[in-house]
Amino acid sequence: MTFPAAVDLPVPAPPADVAALIRPHHPRLMVDDAALAGIADRIASHELTAELYDELLGHADALLTLPVSRYEFPNGRTLLVVTREVQRRLYVLAMAYRLSKDERYAGRAAEEMVAVAAFPDWNPESFLSVAELLHAFAVGYDWLHECLDDAQRQVVRHAIVTLGLEPAIAQHESGARWTTSSNNWNVVCNSGTIMAALAVGDEEPELANEAMRRAFGSLPVALAEYGPDGGFPEGVTYWGYATRFLAPTMASLQTAIGDDFGITETPGLDRTVDFGIYMTGPSGQQFNFSDAALSAHPAGTAAHWLAAHYGVPVHAWWAEQGAPRQPRALPPLHLMWQGLVDAVPPSEADLPLDRQFDAVSTFLSRSAWNSPTANFFGFKAGDNASSHGDLDLGTFVIDALGARWATDLGPETYDLPGYWSAGPDGRRWTYYRKRPEGHNTLVINPDATPGQAVDARGTLVATGSSPDASFAVADLTEAYAAQGVTSWRRGVALIDGRSRFVVQDEVTASCPVEAWWFMHTTAEIDLGADGRSAILSLDGRRLRAALIDPPDGARFSVMDAVPLPTSPNPDGQTPNTGVRKLVIAGPRAPQLRLSVLLEPLPAGVPGPEPVVADLADWTVDPLPIPA
Repeated sequence: MTFPAAVDLPVPAPPADVAALIRPHHPRLMVDDAALAGIADRIASHELTAELYDELLGHADALLTLPVSRYEFPNGRTLLVVTREVQRRLYVLAMAYRLSKDERYAGRAAEEMVAVAAFPDWNPESFLSVAELLHAFAVGYDWLHECLDDAQRQVVRHAIVTLGLEPAIAQHESGARWTTSSNNWNVVCNSGTIMAALAVGDEEPELANEAMRRAFGSLPVALAEYGPDGGFPEGVTYWGYATRFLAPTMASLQTAIGDDFGITETPGLDRTVDFGIYMTGPSGQQFNFSDAALSAHPAGTAAHWLAAHYGVPVHAWWAEQGAPRQPRALPPLHLMWQGLVDAVPPSEADLPLDRQFDAVSTFLSRSAWNSPTANFFGFKAGDNASSHGDLDLGTFVIDALGARWATDLGPETYDLPGYWSAGPDGRRWTYYRKRPEGHNTLVINPDATPGQAVDARGTLVATGSSPDASFAVADLTEAYAAQGVTSWRRGVALIDGRSRFVVQDEVTASCPVEAWWFMHTTAEIDLGADGRSAILSLDGRRLRAALIDPPDGARFSVMDAVPLPTSPNPDGQTPNTGVRKLVIAGPRAPQLRLSVLLEPLPAGVPGPEPVVADLADWTVDPLPIPA
């Protein structure tokens, strides 16, 4: 077996007969008997583990009287709603049995699997449903193997084979898109396939070997997305989704075989939990570009295993932040891996305040780790053609005083017509939240077209970091080259002891252009009389916006978060209730510089206005924008 030639990963090829290496006893996926004994010891000695165990039994007791899952499509599109409930039930019931030996839990889990095994299919048209059920059934079959009678084992194993592994092989043979893509589907689908093959591989060796041969050959295409530094182009939500399935697969290869065939050596995986840590502001909200959620805590359970495997205590801290914040999280995953590494918070781990993720072209910066009121910005150059991407080159978010001031509106409803049509004429770009005007960036010559080039890429061309300041400058010229822009650079900075923000744009065009500057916020906005300043108010906190050395005619105004009159406005879009946008309409000109100071006012008194410096002159010594 060989990996695709285009993927250069330092991993050996697994042998042809992986099934022969599978340890014959159960459980062997993620945990074995020794690991279960370790969990029991931690329950007795670790307060959080004990709380998670009590939570697990509470979930398991509640499931005993629920009817078994049914074949239905609650969201009208896929079986995923049912699939994820089945997954939750099997994890909870199987681990509750393993730790308590209460046979009621095992019996209820067996009923669930027999019912789902009788489904007419597992929705192979949307293969994530199949993959997640393969994962769920692999766990249920392995962890409850000793409790299932011969007939039940046959039913469950037959479902894994005919509804899961055989369709997975068929998808590879037909060249289904996920088999060659680099997005989250590849990771989730191949991970589910490997988990199921490990669960039944000693009983179905020929089929398991073929399924794993296909999965191991396909997976590196997506694993490469974690390099070189752990970032993920699809944003923090889909990073969390992919990693949440990848970690159990790596763990299961270790426990079932003793070898992950080099997957854990993938560049960036040892640091990928940093992505979740840095993408989360002091307010607790994510920098949620690319269809990401604002307030989720992604990959927390996976971070436990990754922290232990790579020996990174701050990653265990991140995982523990997620445990109490996710009421629908799977307690078994926290139970398995929580406590394997002592958690150390970022401030004690000497984690830098700033971080650049190169492949994602994103820069994150904050004034402190140990304060919920710290200043923070996330700034994205990025790639408009990324999976789940928006036309948002140059967008940013800002936290200060414990609140999110510059916000990203996040995903639109996935069921909208053409939402996944992302070509140059794609309907995705008719929806406000996907267009440049729906983000905190510039819009040049607004009209009904998508705006930014759908294949444009931005590049971080300069960054700086010191105890008193930080900054990042991006070259975003490709976004508006079709509008005659020959250069667009944007910089975002924390200045003056990391106490104030500056957002600065420099645009040069071959002809006069009309530029609009947008910042979305849930704050109330009170404009100054001269239009050169504004006070934003949010729950008793205040932030001042000021135009520094503005061009003639540039003034602040306020708009609702709705399409411009020249933009498309399809029905069915989410109303952006409670969101306004601070706006600057720049004068029509071939050259433009806009510099905006955003200053938190914890004491109510603004500082002196900084002096504008060209982006080419930004430095952290003395400061990005010299006073």
